[in-house]
Amino acid sequence: MRHFATVTAAAVLALSLAVGVGHAAPSVDLAPTSPRIGDVMFLRMWADGEVLRAACSWSGKSYPLLENSETYDVVLPVSLKARAGTTRAVVYWKYTDGRMGQLVLSVNVQSRAFGVQHLTLSKSQAGKYSAEETKREKRLIGAALDLVTAERRWSGNFLMPVEGRVSTEFGLQRYVNGRFSYRHRGVDIACPEGTPVKAAADGVVSLTDDSFILHGQTVIIDHGQGVSTLYIHLSEILVGAGREVHQGEVIGRVGSTGVATGPHLHFAVYAHHEPVDPFFWADLGGF
Repeated sequence: MRHFATVTAAAVLALSLAVGVGHAAPSVDLAPTSPRIGDVMFLRMWADGEVLRAACSWSGKSYPLLENSETYDVVLPVSLKARAGTTRAVVYWKYTDGRMGQLVLSVNVQSRAFGVQHLTLSKSQAGKYSAEETKREKRLIGAALDLVTAERRWSGNFLMPVEGRVSTEFGLQRYVNGRFSYRHRGVDIACPEGTPVKAAADGVVSLTDDSFILHGQTVIIDHGQGVSTLYIHLSEILVGAGREVHQGEVIGRVGSTGVATGPHLHFAVYAHHEPVDPFFWADLGGF
C-alpha cells in the first residue's frame, strides 16, 4: 500500500514556500516520495480559497492540477529516461483573490535495473517498425495518449486484463535482429488466442482500430486526468470509440495481429503520454 507524505507546517521553510504575508500555504500530499524509475507519483492539494490555476513543474514539464471533488490532483510520471537521485517537484498556485505561491518538494528517484531482450524477426516484419504506413497509427495512438480529460474515472487498483505468463517485462531494452530498437513500454502477457481481454479500470474508449500493421488491432481507454491504458495485437475488438466501459468489462480478445511472434496481449499504462509500469497500478493502496 502506498502512503501519502503530507507537507506539514514544520517542513514548509525547508521546502522553500513562497506565499503572501499572513496566509498559510495549501496542504499538499505526495506519494510515493521515493519512486522508482517507471513509477508514478500522486500529488494532491487542499486549497484554502478559490483556485484560479494550479500546476506542478516536474522533470522539465508543467502538469496542471485538476479539480477532484474537494482536492486538486495530478499524476506525475517518472520517465524511463529519468536519472536516479534527489530532485524536486515545484507546486504553483494562484487564487482568484490574487494570492499565489509555490512549494518545492524533494523527490528521491530510486534506481532500477531493466533487462535486455533480443528478437529475431523476418525482414518484412522488422521493416514495419519504420514503414511509411505506420506513421498514421503512431499519430493516432499519440493523439489518444495526449488526452487529459478533467474527470478522474478510475478508483483503486487497476485490474490486469488477462492472466498468463509475462513474456516481456516493462522497460526492457529490446534489440531486433541484433540492433537496439526501443524500450518496451508495457508488459507482454502470453495467453491463448481468443482469451477475453478486460478493461483495467473505468474509463472511456478513446481509440479503436483494426488496420494497424505494427500494433495490430488496438484499443486505448482514457481513464481521466492524463491516464490511459493501451491494449494491442488483439484478434477482435468488442467496443467502439466513445463508449464508457467499466473495470472488468471485456473489450476484446487476445491475438497476434501486427508485429507479434505469437498470441499475447501487450498491455501498457501511460501517464501524460509517458509509459509507466503496469504492475505499479495493480497496488495503488488508498489513492
